[in-house]
Amino acid sequence: MNRSRFSAATFTAVFCVAYIVVFALDLPLFRYWPLNGDWTWGRATLQDAGPAMAWYGLMANAGIVALVAAFVVPDRFATRLLGNRLWLFPMAAMAACVFLLRQFFA
Repeated sequence: MNRSRFSAATFTAVFCVAYIVVFALDLPLFRYWPLNGDWTWGRATLQDAGPAMAWYGLMANAGIVALVAAFVVPDRFATRLLGNRLWLFPMAAMAACVFLLRQFFA
């Protein structure tokens, strides 16, 4: 029997949760400074470099956490536990992002 060790259900759920955590705590893996084309690791800042783009670093951090979890947690366990409720994770992540960015909507 050829079983894939990757669990897509686990990846989806853990990615959504991890993204909200790294977004809320501002923990990107790296930042990109487009005005001068520099990259920095973590939360490092550059003087007189303008605004930084942290989104790619947030996605990378959440992706690494989700990949590890997707290979560790068995697919049958995640599927049995989550069942038809997997759609709640992306919906909750979107709601959390709107809540965290609420100051920009007022």
